[in-house]
Amino acid sequence: MMKENKDDNDDDDAKCVCDSCTPSWLQCFKGVKFFTFVTVFALLIKVFASILFGAVVSTLERQFNMDSVKSGVLLVINDMMDFIFVIFVTYFGHRGHRPRWIATGLFMAAMGCFLCIVPHIMTEYVPPGGKNAEPSLCSSNAGLPTKQNMTEYNMMSGNVMPADIMDETEGLQSMWHNVFWLMLGQILIGIGNTPLKPLGTTYIDDSVEDHKTGFYVAMLFLATPIGATIGYFTSFISLRVYVDFDRVPIKDWPRIPRSDPRWIGAWWFGFAVAAALLAVSAIPFLLFPKEPIECRKKRTSSEEAPEMDIRVVKPKRKKNVKELIKALKRMATNPAMVFICLSASSSTAAYAASGAFGIKYFVDEFGKSNSSASLVGIAILPVLILAYLIGGYVIKRWKLNAKQCALFGFFVDAPSCLMYFLLLFVRCPNSDVAGVTVPYIGGLPGNVSLIAECNNQCACPEIYNYEPLCINNVTFMSPCHAGCTVMERQNRQKMYSNCTCDSDAFAQNGACPVDDVCNTNFMLAVLLIIIALGTSSLGRSADIIVTLRCVDKEDRSLALGIKIFIVDILAFFPSPVYFGALLNWTCLEFAYKPTGERGACLVYDRTRYRHVFYGMYTVLHLCALFCWLMVYFTVEEKNKGMDTLNDDQEMNDFE
Repeated sequence: MMKENKDDNDDDDAKCVCDSCTPSWLQCFKGVKFFTFVTVFALLIKVFASILFGAVVSTLERQFNMDSVKSGVLLVINDMMDFIFVIFVTYFGHRGHRPRWIATGLFMAAMGCFLCIVPHIMTEYVPPGGKNAEPSLCSSNAGLPTKQNMTEYNMMSGNVMPADIMDETEGLQSMWHNVFWLMLGQILIGIGNTPLKPLGTTYIDDSVEDHKTGFYVAMLFLATPIGATIGYFTSFISLRVYVDFDRVPIKDWPRIPRSDPRWIGAWWFGFAVAAALLAVSAIPFLLFPKEPIECRKKRTSSEEAPEMDIRVVKPKRKKNVKELIKALKRMATNPAMVFICLSASSSTAAYAASGAFGIKYFVDEFGKSNSSASLVGIAILPVLILAYLIGGYVIKRWKLNAKQCALFGFFVDAPSCLMYFLLLFVRCPNSDVAGVTVPYIGGLPGNVSLIAECNNQCACPEIYNYEPLCINNVTFMSPCHAGCTVMERQNRQKMYSNCTCDSDAFAQNGACPVDDVCNTNFMLAVLLIIIALGTSSLGRSADIIVTLRCVDKEDRSLALGIKIFIVDILAFFPSPVYFGALLNWTCLEFAYKPTGERGACLVYDRTRYRHVFYGMYTVLHLCALFCWLMVYFTVEEKNKGMDTLNDDQEMNDFE
C-alpha cells in the first residue's frame, strides 16, 4: 500500500499540474521542447529588464539629480544580488521543485520592475521651464550661470533642482526618496533573476541525451542578444516620448529638441512592460512537474530491474550546510572547474566592458553619434545568433565530449584574440580642438591652453558649459572660448559670428565632423569586431557543457552557480570600474560641475584610448585562451547527462 501511494506521488511529480488539477490536455506541454521555449522567453525578458537601467541611467541622473557615483551603485546592485544569492539558490533549488523556484524568482523580478516606476508615479508634475538657456557668448560679464537661467535649464517634469540653487535639505530628501525605490527594485530584480539560468539549464540537461544538451543550451544563449536588442530598442523609443505623456497632452510637451540635455524621456515605460512580461512568463513554470518526464522514465526503468532497485540508485544527499561545504570543496579541488571559471571570467570581463563602453568607444574614437553607433549592435545581433546555433549544432552533430568541447572552445576563441590585436592599429586621428589638442591660431607651439590672447577679454568662466562649435575645421569648446559675440539662427541652425579667435568665417554649432579616413576605419573596425564576437560566441555552448560534465551529477546546478559567482566577482563587478579608470587616464579635458567636482570627459586622446581599450581586450582573451588549454589537459568527464550508470559504478554502489 505504501508503495502504491509512493507511485501515485511520483506520478503527480511528473505531471503538468495546476494545484490538484491535472488535466490531460495540459500534459502535452510537459516535454523538454516546451520547457526550453518558455525558458528562452523568460531569459529574453530577464535580459530585457536587466538592460533597461543601464539604457536610461543618464535620464535618471538628470531627473532625480543623481551624480554618477549614486547611479553607478544602482547599476551594480543587480549583479551584486546575483553574486550573493546564486550559490544558495542553485544548491537548495536543485534539490527542490526547480520550475517553481524559477517561477517565484520571476514574480519577484516583476515586482522589482514595478517598484522602479514608483518614483515616476509619486513625482508631482512640474511644468517645463520653457526657454533654452542663453549661449555662453563672449562678454566681459561672462561668469557662472545665475539662479534664473539655471532654473530654466533644469526645470523639467519632476526634475529636482540642483542643491546649490534650491533648498539643500529638500533636494537631498527628494533624491534619496527616489533612489530608495530604484534601489529596492534593482535588489528584487537581481534576486529574482538568479534561479532561472542555472536551474533551467540543469532541468533541460536532465531531459535530453548527453550529446543533445549543447544544442538546447545554444537555444538559451539566443535570449541574451535578442533581449538586449529589445531592451535598447524599447529605451530608444520610450526616451523619444515625454516623461509625463501619461498625464500631459502633446500640445503641452516642452518645445525643445530631444537631443537637448533638458529633455526627459519616458524612462519608466520599459520597466512597466518588463513587469507585465515577467509576471506572464512565470505562470508556465508553476505547471511543470518537479522532475522531467524523461528523467522519470529513466528512474522507473531502473527501479523495475529485479533485485537491483535499491542498490543501483545513489541516496540523495541531505540539504544541509555541511554538504554544501563539502560540495564547495569538491569544486575548489577540481582543476578543470577552476580553469573553466577563470576562462569564463576573462572573456566576460571583456564583454562587460563592451556593454558599458562599447557604444561610447565608437562615439569618442570615430566621432559617431549615439544613434549611428547603436547600429553596430543591430549588425552584431544576427552574427551572434548564428554563432550560438552553429556552436550548439557542432557539439550535437559530432557528439563532443568534455575534452573535445574544451579543444573546440580554444580554437574558436583564438581568432577573436587576433582580431582584437589588429584593432589596435585601426585608428582615427585626434581632432583639432583649440586649446586642448592644438594651440589657438597665432599661439605659440606647445602652448595648449583654453585661454589665449584672442579670448582673454571675454572672461570665460573656468567652469563652463560644453557648447562646441566648428570654425575652419577647428573645434572650440564654447562660443566664449572662440571669442564669438553674435549668435543668429539660419534654417533652425545656430550660427556664430564676430569671433575674435577666427574672424574670417562663420562658426557652426557643434564639433567639427571627422574626415573620410575615420569613416573608412570605422567600417573596418566594425567588421573586425563582428568576426571577433562571432568566432568567440561559437564556444559559448562548449563552456556550459564542460561545466556540466566535469563535476558529479548532483553538483551540476551548484557548479553553474559557482561559475556565475566567480564571473560576477572577477568580471562583472571590477571590469567596468578598471576600464573606466583607464579611459579617464586617456582624457585630455574634463567637464566640471558648478560645485567644482569633475564630471564627464569632453575630449579624449584617441591613440591612448584605442591602445587601452583593445589592449585590455587582447590581454583578457589571451588569459581565456590559456585557461581553455588548461581545461583540455585537466578535464575528466564525471557524468553523461541521460546516460545510464556504468558497470563499475553499479558494482561500487552494490558493494
